[in-house]
Amino acid sequence: MKKITIYIVMATLCLFLKVKAQVSTIAIKGRITDENGLPISNATIKVKDSKSLTISNTEGLFNLSNVQLGSTLVISSIGYKSNEIHITKSAEYLVIRMPTEDNGLNEVQVVSTGYQNIPNERTTGSFAQPIKEAFDSRVSTDILSRLNGITSGLVFNANTGNTINGQLDINIRGRSTIRANDQPLVVVDNFPYSGDLSNINPNDVASITVLKDAAASSVWGVKAGNGVIVITTKKGKINQGLKISFNSNLTIINKPNLYYNPNFLISPDYIEIEKFLFDKGKYTSALSDVINHPAISPAIEIMANINKLSLSDSLSAMNRLRKIDVRKQNEEYFYRRGFTQQYAINLSGGTEKASYYISSGVDKTQQNLKANDNQRFTLNTLSTFKPLENLEFTAGIYYTKTLSNTDNTLNTIVNQTASYYPYIQYADSNNNHLAITRNYSNTFISSAPSKGFLDWNYVPLNELGLTQNSNNSNDTRIVTGLKYDIIKGLNLDLKYQYQKSFSERNTYQNKDTYYARNLINQFSILSNDQVIDYNVPVGGILNYQNGSINSQNFRAQLSFAKSIGDHDFSILTGYELSQSTTDIKGGAMYGYDNELAIYNPVNYNIYYDTNPSGGSNIPDGVFIGGTLERLRSTYAIGSYTYKQKYTLTGSTRVDGSNYFGVQTNKKSVPLWSLGSKWDVSDEDFYNIKWLPQLSLSMSYGFNGNLDRSTTGITTFYRLSNARFTKINYADVGNIGNPELKWEKIKQTKLGLTFASNDNRLTGSFEYFFKKGVDLIGSTLLAPNTGVISFNGNFAEIAGKGYDLTLNSRNFRGKFAWQTSLLISQATDKVTKYDIKATNGQLVSSDGLNGRSIVPIVGKPVYSVLSLPWGGLDPENGDPIGFINGSKSKDYAALNATRLEDLKYNGSARPTVFGGISNTFSYEDLSLTVNVSFKFNYYFRMPSLSYTNLFGNSIQGNSDYARRWKNQGDELETHVPSAVYPANAGRDRFYASSSILVEKGDNIRLQDIGLNYTFRKSKWTFIPINDIQLYAYINNIGVLWKATNSDVDPDFIPGSSTTSIYPTPRSFSVGLKTNF
Repeated sequence: MKKITIYIVMATLCLFLKVKAQVSTIAIKGRITDENGLPISNATIKVKDSKSLTISNTEGLFNLSNVQLGSTLVISSIGYKSNEIHITKSAEYLVIRMPTEDNGLNEVQVVSTGYQNIPNERTTGSFAQPIKEAFDSRVSTDILSRLNGITSGLVFNANTGNTINGQLDINIRGRSTIRANDQPLVVVDNFPYSGDLSNINPNDVASITVLKDAAASSVWGVKAGNGVIVITTKKGKINQGLKISFNSNLTIINKPNLYYNPNFLISPDYIEIEKFLFDKGKYTSALSDVINHPAISPAIEIMANINKLSLSDSLSAMNRLRKIDVRKQNEEYFYRRGFTQQYAINLSGGTEKASYYISSGVDKTQQNLKANDNQRFTLNTLSTFKPLENLEFTAGIYYTKTLSNTDNTLNTIVNQTASYYPYIQYADSNNNHLAITRNYSNTFISSAPSKGFLDWNYVPLNELGLTQNSNNSNDTRIVTGLKYDIIKGLNLDLKYQYQKSFSERNTYQNKDTYYARNLINQFSILSNDQVIDYNVPVGGILNYQNGSINSQNFRAQLSFAKSIGDHDFSILTGYELSQSTTDIKGGAMYGYDNELAIYNPVNYNIYYDTNPSGGSNIPDGVFIGGTLERLRSTYAIGSYTYKQKYTLTGSTRVDGSNYFGVQTNKKSVPLWSLGSKWDVSDEDFYNIKWLPQLSLSMSYGFNGNLDRSTTGITTFYRLSNARFTKINYADVGNIGNPELKWEKIKQTKLGLTFASNDNRLTGSFEYFFKKGVDLIGSTLLAPNTGVISFNGNFAEIAGKGYDLTLNSRNFRGKFAWQTSLLISQATDKVTKYDIKATNGQLVSSDGLNGRSIVPIVGKPVYSVLSLPWGGLDPENGDPIGFINGSKSKDYAALNATRLEDLKYNGSARPTVFGGISNTFSYEDLSLTVNVSFKFNYYFRMPSLSYTNLFGNSIQGNSDYARRWKNQGDELETHVPSAVYPANAGRDRFYASSSILVEKGDNIRLQDIGLNYTFRKSKWTFIPINDIQLYAYINNIGVLWKATNSDVDPDFIPGSSTTSIYPTPRSFSVGLKTNF
């Protein structure tokens, strides 16, 4: 096979063997200026379809030699539109004016690693930048969500623990770890960002670069195992006049589709089940329980009082309940259309000695849930001073303040599964607010006031907005820098960053809230069945939580670059120190008066009798915690280019952390990378006229990772107020592992980039494979050690895949059409893991919606396995499986099926993903359409469980209406028949069976952006440079999906989750201006 490959390569190269003709060359000099004639420094001047380039100096001057007549110069600079000039004759001097770029993401000719800026032509690593037109058309208050579907190698996972908590879940080229953090490192302005990423205002971002392989990201060492996202914010320019940009938009967000989630029973079916269970005597003990007074549903109360009501009254009451749908009630009383208002302004400019950038932004969001909103204010300033030609100072302050208000009334109702009835009614026909059943029976609640208790009724619409649940946070980032050019090509760069994030979360529930009334009543003191005093004082309750993150980063870096004839050298070396501390404190105050800020002390040490029964301590809500992380690093990066067509790069880094406290050689880890690039098209033998640019690249190296839940030394939690002794005590947090080492990820990449004539078609293809070694995993220990399992470097993982990028300019001229296609594949499999899981763990541990994972050697980390399905028994609707190839209903044996007999369906995460972006423009009108896709993954559909249906609370599923009832139904449905009492093993087999596993493949129309720009050059009467009006539609819908079910593969509810819905569609309009 290797010989065949070599022959093919040699034969292909022979096609290129044709000596190029001699052509005339000239030297070109010139000056780059803006529209006002001011010089532009650091502009890139490149000969199109070659590697010859130069950079303009501080006066905008440039000199480029050996330029062939007939060539085209491409001039680009951050903040300006690219310009092309065709060289048809010798010119003594060129003056090139650059028009200002629209206020969006800059399309740059260099990539930033956070340590250095590298021209695209000299990169050996894997870098990706979002599709500019698609990125600029998007409207959002955060930056990372804009990368979805338009950035090569990035996949935004769905149905994970992160996403159900409202956070993003991103992987770059798949997984590189099993237990440790799997999210990429985010770098902002040269340092890791330690605050909330939602604090970054997209209007302040100049460029985004994704580092995907070892050659690109290994310089970030142990933090780069999952890839790196490098964000560079905007700044002013030397010798630039005042520029003012303004952006404002309004986004309207539809209500979510509350009828989407299948984990719901309509009222007639729910009441039917209640009647069935009532007749079976399930509620007999609850109805006669005069000690605990458990909650009884309205339907059960009607059934229990049927002898006290006339037949017509009971039927009328039951029919009224059957007509109610709580989803409609929720939509009417708790949901609304959301909206977001966004305003941003920035000013930038500079003189010969200084530059400045000042920006401010205000965002206001009214969320879909009533009484939920948040605001964000940002203020940033960055200044650069050059007192000497070779000395530069930089200083900046970035400040973000956010304030959010959260109302959890509806979530409280929905999560109270025992009393979340489908026939809940919040108000009567006259809009009078109604109480609903919660915690206790209506009989007990109605008698409570006569005993001196506070009103114990729960009226949801009275609760809405009554609790003041606020989160006030501040994030301040201070950056300073000094750059000194020691001699030509040699400079010293010092950088320091201090970042502090502080959040204050207060939940104040005044004495009228149900929470306060319930707690006061529970701890009330009774005598002769009458309240005589209160252990919890009558008044409000304040729960508070204060948290802070303080991080400091320092970097000292020495860089050297030199060109000698055909040889270009560059090397940089540096030293870094970083420290991050977290601190969190919280507690509760009772009898709290929000206006006077006073409270009454309570005794948390006493175990009190509670009402209506039982006993408990008063919850103190006290917690104190903190962490300290220190990291020191030494690094070096070098590159060598010969004749501007052969490039070699290398990097090395040594990281040390305080997480390793036992053996010194475990504290530090050396990580390194090598890369190479060959510009084949610059060879004399190359002569493919339709493909004037062709480059090959290769990289190999190591990145690292750290599992912060595992330490080299034993750690403890210090606790107080033990229940019986009331003294302080400690609990083990982590068993120390003296042999603990860093996780390491070995990566190899082979790449190809190309461009056709006139860049009509450009693209790249990269194939990669990686191996994670010394990964954190679990192993079993002898029982006499006192520890059952132990975490350490016991696991390994392997992965491979590719990234394909194609960009085509289909039409040019007044009407233009360009297309970008991104296709990525990333697979992984566990190659080593010590603990073998049981069958029950295997079929339920797919990671869906935060469920645990159980690694299986030879399979992906997130795998979907299932029990083979044999259909339904036509006699009684029982589910059937297979044991040793024969059909069986022995559910105990079926649920103990061996791993080798389980059906492996596939990965639970998409292994093929990407997007297609089309931009159509006619003069100043532009339309961008983005389609994203995810392929080759599986999910488990939620369905009916009779154990849950007939359990302590009725947890249903719409599949109840599709259950087997009569012979022949097995031809139309796979939902088993109802059995009572429920058979847990039968339900477990059905829930784990292959019949409920579906393919998640889907294609969706993600968003559409439309804009029109009024330019002063055409609309001469406007007083500013340009005005852009734009409109945007997001989350448009699924175009195709492999599953025939009604669910969206990106929004799969768990087995009993009732509050997962697809992200609703949103509509935005706005304007951008440049002065």
